Amino acid sequence: MNKYVALLTKVHLHPLFWLLSGLAVMTAHFKQLFILFSIVFIHELGHAVVAQRFSWRVKRILLLPFGGVAEMEEHGNRPFREELFVTLAGPAQHVWLVGGALLLWKYDILSFAHWQLFFHYNVAIVALNLLPVWPLDGGKLLFLLLTRFLPFSRAHRQMIIYSYAVLFVAIGGVCFLAAKQLDLWAIVVFLLFSLWKEWKHHPYIVMRFLLERYYGKKGQYAKWRPLTVEETETVWNVLDKFYRGQKHSIIVVKQAKERAIFDENELLHAAFADKQLNIPVGRLIYG
Repeated sequence: MNKYVALLTKVHLHPLFWLLSGLAVMTAHFKQLFILFSIVFIHELGHAVVAQRFSWRVKRILLLPFGGVAEMEEHGNRPFREELFVTLAGPAQHVWLVGGALLLWKYDILSFAHWQLFFHYNVAIVALNLLPVWPLDGGKLLFLLLTRFLPFSRAHRQMIIYSYAVLFVAIGGVCFLAAKQLDLWAIVVFLLFSLWKEWKHHPYIVMRFLLERYYGKKGQYAKWRPLTVEETETVWNVLDKFYRGQKHSIIVVKQAKERAIFDENELLHAAFADKQLNIPVGRLIYG
């Protein structure tokens, strides 16, 4: 089976989608649901196809009533360019979707009412997805930007904090402008739950980032960055300072005097092979 066709086997519908489908049939809004489903499906498939092009491991494509999530088995160690392209691939689908629908309307294949509905749905989905709130595309772009300037662990925490701030502002807007729109409140609840889960799983996400760095492919680093640490700092605290896409050497000092220099692989080996996560890094000098 073609690897791109195989992506269709990874599409899953959230239980809420089936509930909304039943309500749509009962309220004669099935056509609107079908249009929304089609747009979301192509959006998420855009992410998955580009990820597959870069040989990413696509876990599943989950479709919800108000959006979707393309889940990958990648943990922050892919090149910046790849992550940027995969993230932007979803929003980029709306360009040809709107352009194609416009042509269909111009040639009287699509009615103006259907074109208008299709256009409004596309704009709404793009606007929502580009909000800098995790796990929306805007939140992923925010995280990617933060990892350019901050260690992976700190960037992840900051991304969640910024996402909460933006979401609370958005909640204020919903309360003031559209307090009775249940679909917007469903999105808010989903995003709040996603952020809470992401914060709760922060240590595991950092651990996966480091484990993949230890066991994964080598030689994909765009920059070399030395880290200067006190010999009393634990191995885990030093690993917590690692940047994505950058190779590290660790300079161990005591009272501002250099004691030793380690390659990052030596610390990763000490952490995951020798189980020495919580010892002071200075102890590694003496074996």
